[in-house]
Amino acid sequence: MMRPQVLWSALLIVAVLSSGIGVVWEKNQSRALFVDLQKLRARHELASMEWGRLQLELANVGSLEDVMRIGSKRLHMHAPAPDRIVVVD
Repeated sequence: MMRPQVLWSALLIVAVLSSGIGVVWEKNQSRALFVDLQKLRARHELASMEWGRLQLELANVGSLEDVMRIGSKRLHMHAPAPDRIVVVD
């Protein structure tokens, strides 16, 4: 009769140890994923700042006044005379 108690005790010890190892492994995985999440959040923040900077740059560079000024000075472009404009339907 003593043998089933020893067997159950050994089985419970193995179950408790397995559970403890599982908890430690899951905690380690959780920490690793949290570190990855923080890195991705930092990259997202940098990308968002770069996007905002590029939007501001596009607003400044792509304004009609700048295009007209650059076209006339650097490329020697000018608006055509009204009699040279052809409207195509």
